[in-house]
Amino acid sequence: MRKMLRQSLEWLLPWIIGVGLIWFVVTPGDAAESVPAEDAAAAVTSGEANGDAPASLYDLANLPRKLRKVVFRAATYGKRREPQKAVDLLTGHLRDHPDQDHYLLRLHLAQNLADLDETALAREHYRRSVQLEPDLDRGWLGLADTSYDLEDFELAGDAFVQGYRTSPEHPSQVLYFAGAAYLMGNETERAVDVFTELTSGDAGFPQLPWYRGLVIAAARLGRPERADAAVARMVDTFAEEPDAWYLKYQHEAGKKNYREAAVSLRFVGFLRELTPAETQQLGDLYVVLGVPWLASRQYAAALGDSARAEEWERLGSALVAAHETDAALDVLNEALAAEESPRLWALLGDIHYLRQEYAQAREAFARIADRDESGRALLMEGYC
Repeated sequence: MRKMLRQSLEWLLPWIIGVGLIWFVVTPGDAAESVPAEDAAAAVTSGEANGDAPASLYDLANLPRKLRKVVFRAATYGKRREPQKAVDLLTGHLRDHPDQDHYLLRLHLAQNLADLDETALAREHYRRSVQLEPDLDRGWLGLADTSYDLEDFELAGDAFVQGYRTSPEHPSQVLYFAGAAYLMGNETERAVDVFTELTSGDAGFPQLPWYRGLVIAAARLGRPERADAAVARMVDTFAEEPDAWYLKYQHEAGKKNYREAAVSLRFVGFLRELTPAETQQLGDLYVVLGVPWLASRQYAAALGDSARAEEWERLGSALVAAHETDAALDVLNEALAAEESPRLWALLGDIHYLRQEYAQAREAFARIADRDESGRALLMEGYC
């Protein structure tokens, strides 16, 4: 899960923890040539040089002139991939000028520390940046990422939520990361709340992984019914997606609603071929529902060239329950011809005993009497 989340975060990295949050390029032909580079950079980023929107939280123009120079130089070091120089510069300035503590200084310091793999220290500066400016979405996302790296999943989830709330774009994927982090930290109630919001449509068009997160979280909480409404919307929206119907099967099976689970798994089979394991799962559902004949058909279809004794036993038992003892005997004899199995010999003996074929039953039980520690085979041999 951790690797998955880290990979998913890659699209955010350029603006969460990328080196040098704001890059400035001032060439000799620029209109800002006659002013100091850091002032030109601030003018460009604040919109003063191009008539863009007013200054944002990330504009260097928000900084006092001396601090602006320091942060600009740190950004330049970051651009040159010299994060240690940036860290030394920023920490030195903060030490010498504690009255100039600023969220942008902390943000740049955290980013460069993260690039030096100083994750724990980077996290503290991300934390300080959002204390100084609670609407700093990139600070929240950096805090989330570093907390996740440190396996503080509850804090990571909280920070992802705040990053989502404070970001002007409200990227829904960030809210998904929050739900995943809460799941990792066993904060299941909060995970349910996050995934419920995601699947409601308020955060954009819902995606199947969001529904999967809700089903998992609700099941872990012991309240699978909290995903009912979302799952119903999911199969309406993704009616032709086998993954949606498979998730509904898992949801219904978790609620012990085996009829709906079987129907959902059958829909999966209509949309794509079931795997042998899924086919066996469908057979198991039919057994629970009391239709062993249908179960036997699924078990037979699931058998492969290297079927295990347990799979043959499952098929044989379903055939017996369906009153197809002739077919059950054929199946067991075929299986025993391929591989000896005490469990299959015992089932074969039981079937012959049920059919009052005592000689054949005695022979089957005798084959395993000396290997049966429970003594049942020896007892049944005596009965025959």
